[in-house]
Amino acid sequence: MGKYGDKELKVSFSPEAFLFYKNLQKIVEEEKVRGKVSSFSQQLLRAIEREKTNLNLNPEVGIHIPKKLIPKIYIDFYGINNLWKIDLPSFYRMLYTIDTSAKIVINSIVIAIIDHEKYNKIFGYRKK
Repeated sequence: MGKYGDKELKVSFSPEAFLFYKNLQKIVEEEKVRGKVSSFSQQLLRAIEREKTNLNLNPEVGIHIPKKLIPKIYIDFYGINNLWKIDLPSFYRMLYTIDTSAKIVINSIVIAIIDHEKYNKIFGYRKK
C-alpha cells in the first residue's frame, strides 16, 4: 500500500474484474508449467500487475473519463461518479473508479478488464 497525501492507497477488484484476473493468472501458470515463456496472456498479466503497482503510487495514473461519458451500466451497477481507464496490450482496457469516501484510505477499484470490442460496445462506439 502506498501513500497519497495523508491517505493510504489501496487497489481492489470488482467481482467481475477479479474473476478475469484470477483466470488470467491460472492460464499463465499453466503455460509456464508447459514451458511456454512468452504469450499474450503473460504479457497482459505483467501489464495488469504493473498498473496495480502504479495505482498504489498514484490513483490518478490513468486517463480520466468525463462524467458525461461514464456508461450508465457502471453508474447503475457500481454507483460510481468517476471512471478512469488504463490502456493495456492489444487494446485491452482496465477501467477503475477512485473511492475517496474513507477518511484514511483511497481505494482504486478495478471494475473491468475488457478487450477493445467490449469496450466499444459498453461506451457505444460503433464500427465505421
